[in-house]
Amino acid sequence: MASCLVITSIICVLLTTVATIVAFATPNWIGFRGLNDAELCGCRGRHCDCGLWLFCTGGGVTNTGSLDNCRWFFSQDFQIERSLPEWFKAVQGLFSCAIASSLLSLLIGLFSLCCYCKTCNPHQAAGAFINLTFLLLAIGVCVFGAKAHMDHKTEVLARSGSMDPLFGWSFWVGVGAAGMALISSILYFCVGRQDEF
Repeated sequence: MASCLVITSIICVLLTTVATIVAFATPNWIGFRGLNDAELCGCRGRHCDCGLWLFCTGGGVTNTGSLDNCRWFFSQDFQIERSLPEWFKAVQGLFSCAIASSLLSLLIGLFSLCCYCKTCNPHQAAGAFINLTFLLLAIGVCVFGAKAHMDHKTEVLARSGSMDPLFGWSFWVGVGAAGMALISSILYFCVGRQDEF
């Protein structure tokens, strides 16, 4: 029978995985308001929401869930993707790897519920992958936050009279995913230590 700590660890890894996928796939990392001169994401001179893989004009995804007003970075022979700065591409890669490592941690954790191995400790392997996820996510959001603020004057809160871009909710979901990955990593460390005794 699995302990409460193991079940809690797996639930935390599941929440980390879902939050990472949501942050990865949604177009709300930076919200450009009104006129701007940013070359980032192809949002020059208009109001748009920029994500890691697409940008949407006119308030993002429509109420019907349609992506008609959104454009993928891969469209038109990778035109936008090629124009992105290197740090942005690094964040894309870090989040791609974070999804893979969090899914591996989740699968190992779920399989550890099904079988019991006396000579191996799958919880340490799951903990190692979720720890890697934490590192990838933390580095990704730190790089994105620092470079977006330095290069594009992206702000956390809107100031009156300012038209500077704002960090969107997808960025904050990424920050939350990093925090949840840290909690998951600590829980799996405790589970691994508990299994040794």
